[in-house]
Amino acid sequence: MPSSLKLIWQNVTEILFQVFPKKITKDWLSSIKPLNVEGSTIFLQAPNEYFVEWIEEHYGEHLRKALKKFNIENINWVFDEKKPTLFKKPIEISTLIRSYTFENFVVGKENEILYNIAISISKNFSKTYNPFYVYGKSGLGKTHIINAIGNKAIELNNKLKIRYITAESFFNELIEAIKSQSTNTFRNKYREVDMLILDNLDFIEDKPTLQEEILNMIDYLLSRNKYIILAGIKHIKNLKVREEIRNRVIKGIVIEIQPPSMETRYQILKLKAKEENLNVQDELLWEVAKSNIVSVRELEGVIARISAYYNFSENEINYKVFKHLISDLISNKKNYDISKIIEVVCNKLSIDESELKSRIKVKKLLYARYVVIYISRNYFKIPYTTIAKALNKDHSTIINGYNRARKLIIKDKEFQKMVEKVEKGL
Repeated sequence: MPSSLKLIWQNVTEILFQVFPKKITKDWLSSIKPLNVEGSTIFLQAPNEYFVEWIEEHYGEHLRKALKKFNIENINWVFDEKKPTLFKKPIEISTLIRSYTFENFVVGKENEILYNIAISISKNFSKTYNPFYVYGKSGLGKTHIINAIGNKAIELNNKLKIRYITAESFFNELIEAIKSQSTNTFRNKYREVDMLILDNLDFIEDKPTLQEEILNMIDYLLSRNKYIILAGIKHIKNLKVREEIRNRVIKGIVIEIQPPSMETRYQILKLKAKEENLNVQDELLWEVAKSNIVSVRELEGVIARISAYYNFSENEINYKVFKHLISDLISNKKNYDISKIIEVVCNKLSIDESELKSRIKVKKLLYARYVVIYISRNYFKIPYTTIAKALNKDHSTIINGYNRARKLIIKDKEFQKMVEKVEKGL
């Protein structure tokens, strides 16, 4: 750990000790490892995404406040790798999510072609598949498969320079570079790679400056036979992007990730239970697999919930307990998806959907976003990541928004009335 990074983290730790009980804070801080600082972004390693979600919800606001004292605006979480690596340390710190590998990606018949192409890319860097764009609904494993490509490629050749970043983080870095007049440094950072992996491409819609930068970067990398991996929710033809970007992507390969079949859902649950050292009866796993939970992320959430119960209770996970643990997850899978909630909020509060998803921060729009977040989380347990994508925001913004909404619902009558209005509409 560089001395400057070590000093920053020591100071941040001391600040947090003043806010929270030292023993509790020490426990969770010991699971976080600072890796690097690049500009206004700090890279922190954590055990897994569930740990990060818990940290963000309970300590995120104070952690970010402490980091801002050292001009750090963004946190890039990197998940710890459970298995030992089979290769030497790469030349530079990788921004890949190490826990996402081909070995723990459950392949059903519905995604065999996608999986085989991804394996081929990681081994051969085939020009036929460059760029490679995978699209599909949220929570199906797009981020997993694109990181698996990068992780396998580095495993086979540790000299490769590979960067993974979301489109929103890329945009934030671009804005910072423009402000600090360091755009050349910013561009070199992403152009001096062998493979660039850009996630959540939908974010670039209606952002001409960002699209211009990404188009130039794609052209630069392709002209030097470098590899580009992209992921998004919409098919590239349906994205509101420049025609040139669309044409570059279509020249490679565009493939949709399919929802897991019932059999695949069972296999996912079985693998995740094994990873958590849980002994769950097959018939209980099938109970979930047969439900209408099709998101891989939500299936993982089921196992996380069972694991938490197992760790904090001496009781066995029998059928009755199991049904109780997952009842709300299954019963809440009504027709109220995030798009329906947004539609009702816009209708009842008389605002435009584009304004709701914009960066405008007037009180009415902020409160409307809080209503979406509050109802989505409190009533329907919709994942933070799903809400973030629907509102065009990042994960931490949604967590902070939910914490804010929980305070407003207690003391702010205006916010209470807005929530009641939307409730009636639903």
